[in-house]
Order: sequence, then C-alpha cells, then structure tokens
Amino acid sequence: MSDHWRFSIWNMVGYLVWLIGQVISGSLQVARRALTPGTFAEPSIVGFPLRCATDLEVTWMASSITITPGTLVVGTAHGTDTEPATVFVHSVFDSDLNSVRDGLRDMEDRLLKMTRGSGWEGRSGGGSGAEFGAEPGAGHGVGPGVGPAAGRRRRP
Repeated sequence: MSDHWRFSIWNMVGYLVWLIGQVISGSLQVARRALTPGTFAEPSIVGFPLRCATDLEVTWMASSITITPGTLVVGTAHGTDTEPATVFVHSVFDSDLNSVRDGLRDMEDRLLKMTRGSGWEGRSGGGSGAEFGAEPGAGHGVGPGVGPAAGRRRRP
C-alpha cells in the first residue's frame, strides 16, 4: 500500500460517530429553519481544493458533504500534477464563504486522519490555490463544524 494509507478502525469509528452527529445536527437545523418564519436560506457555492489524494478519499469526502443536510457537492474538478482536485459545494444555510470552508476543512482533517492515521498532516499535497467565490489570495482556515450547523449567525 502507498505511504498515504494508514487506515485505523478506531479513527473510522470516531469519524462515523462525528459524521452521524453532523447529520443529526444538520437535520435539526433544517427543521428549525423550515418551521421558523423569515428567511429560510442563505445559500452560497464554494470551490474547495482538496488535500485528499486517492479516489477513495475524494469519494468519501464528497459523500460525507452530500449526506450532511444543508450541503451538497454540485461538481468536481479533476486534479492535475500541479492542481489539487476541487469540489464545488452548495451550502443552503451559510453565505459566509470562510465559514463554509472552515467546516469543510474540519471534515477533511477528520477524514484524512481516518484514512491516513494520526500524524498525517504535512504528508499530502493540495489545499492551495484560488477558490471559486473567494477573493484572490484567500486561503483556508481551520475551524470547527461543517454543514448547516457550522458558523451560524443568528439574525436579529
């Protein structure tokens, strides 16, 4: 196997428990927004260059995004030798592009820990370059949350 693959059953269990929590949290957020009068959606589409290197990692990341209520992968761009694969994500409830990216980065960090084991940081490419919907030079942050529960601001 390649040096990128250090799969851990314990990290997989941890990732799946976290992902189930995100699905539950996202479902509650969608229900609350649907039942609350006022603006339902604050949509955005974000291009997110991945550090995922294998087809399995990219597929698992795209699937994780899509099963989280309030987010959907609407497209992908195939990576090259110099550019990482990119997913284009529609977020229904977060128009703050940096907040969406922070949630996606957290999800990807957890996914890569599952597929590559602890200490994988810095051993992969990708994660750089301009993003769709971002100002030139905008980078990625690392922060909590993903999906509809990430980075929520309450409206007055």
